[in-house]
Amino acid sequence: NPERETEASSLDLSCFVAKVSPASLRHDTLCLPRNFVRANGLDTRCGEIFLMNENDRSWPLNLRRKNSCGTMYIRGGWRSFCSANGLRAGRFFTFKLLQRGKTLVLRLSLKESNKEEDCSSEGDDKESISTESDSDEENTQDEKSFKKRRLIWRASSSPSQNRFVTLTLAPSCLIKGRLFLPARFTRMHGINEETKMSLLDKHGVKWSTNLRCENRGDRIRMVRGWKEFFKANCVKTGESIMLKLIWEGETRCVLKFCSKVKQETR
Repeated sequence: NPERETEASSLDLSCFVAKVSPASLRHDTLCLPRNFVRANGLDTRCGEIFLMNENDRSWPLNLRRKNSCGTMYIRGGWRSFCSANGLRAGRFFTFKLLQRGKTLVLRLSLKESNKEEDCSSEGDDKESISTESDSDEENTQDEKSFKKRRLIWRASSSPSQNRFVTLTLAPSCLIKGRLFLPARFTRMHGINEETKMSLLDKHGVKWSTNLRCENRGDRIRMVRGWKEFFKANCVKTGESIMLKLIWEGETRCVLKFCSKVKQETR
């Protein structure tokens, strides 16, 4: 087939065309094409991998291998990545491998895939792109294992293990209307845009807030409710408060007001 030969001769195995399937979103998983994996030596690589969008913002995910069939896949943030970049089920896009050293980076291109694109698009799309029924059991077990580890961690957590966080009502917060959560705190507890968070004041009243991720980096900020929360706790500009993280499920949590942080005097 002349067309097939032309396609193969211009093949660039540092990139591949992928399709967002309902299954991949449901399982928060994207399987990588086999020829892409083999050509780039990824079949023996497991660990952290970064997905980067066209604005150079990156998301850390996990690169793993299915023991049953040897397929390599990424998970632990795929759904969030799609949501942040407007990738809905049925959408085609391209990933290009930028680094092969210690850090693996897949850069996104939102150009629709076509036959003239110099990228690898395997014929066995059902296996290499989507998460099909043969991997459901493994994904379920993987998810259960992750939840179990997180529940054990929460159960054994103590004040010294960073369930507490200090927030300061700086003048810039009021001027810009932005209040950020410490990046180390959000990463440690897996708090992201999909987390449903509320603030519990000293009177026992809950204030709902939405979380948003900044375009540059992984900084999480509160969108609403926090000003009213600070006011209810009589917090003045420049003062800091101590909050305690309480989980109420896998994706829902509360930051409970504990006390004001005393200012050091010299």
